[in-house]
Amino acid sequence: MSIEEIFKIAAAIIASLGGGALLLAAFSHWLGSLWAKRMLQNERAKHEESLQKLKAKNEAALEDLKAQIDTLKQKELNRHFDKLAIYKDVIHIVSEILRELEAVATSKQESISADVEHSFSLNRNKAYGYISLVSCQEVLDKYNEMIDFFIPLLYEGKQATWEQMREKADSMLNAMRNDLGINEGEVVYRGTR
Repeated sequence: MSIEEIFKIAAAIIASLGGGALLLAAFSHWLGSLWAKRMLQNERAKHEESLQKLKAKNEAALEDLKAQIDTLKQKELNRHFDKLAIYKDVIHIVSEILRELEAVATSKQESISADVEHSFSLNRNKAYGYISLVSCQEVLDKYNEMIDFFIPLLYEGKQATWEQMREKADSMLNAMRNDLGINEGEVVYRGTR
């Protein structure tokens, strides 16, 4: 055997092994790609399932929050309307006594009507309770300040001007307006009387 033949045989062995190696490498690459695709599909499926569960959980939580917000809005709306109704009743009581106090202060009548005095005596405590239930301390303070001003006028014969009485009532009205969220400035009497 010559060197040339040995090289030919060696080259043939290497070529045959290299071809098999090439086939083995190609098969390994194909099989690796197939496994990678399957693993990626499984991971995507798991991720999608987790995402759907999270989405459903968040949607349920959002619906719960919406229901809670709707309930709170309804309660606040009812509370606002309750305040309006109570404030209207209080204003009615105050208007009635102011009318009588004005008549006495301007000498249109000598004394306060017994019916009005009785009504005031009865209703002022009711109004205090109603205001206490739905209102803030500022409104209650202004109401008490006004009532404390009116009591000596009604029961002790003390004198006051119409402007002083109206100022106390306006102060209470402005506190009510603030409590109702009417923030357009204070109301004041701008007339000449």
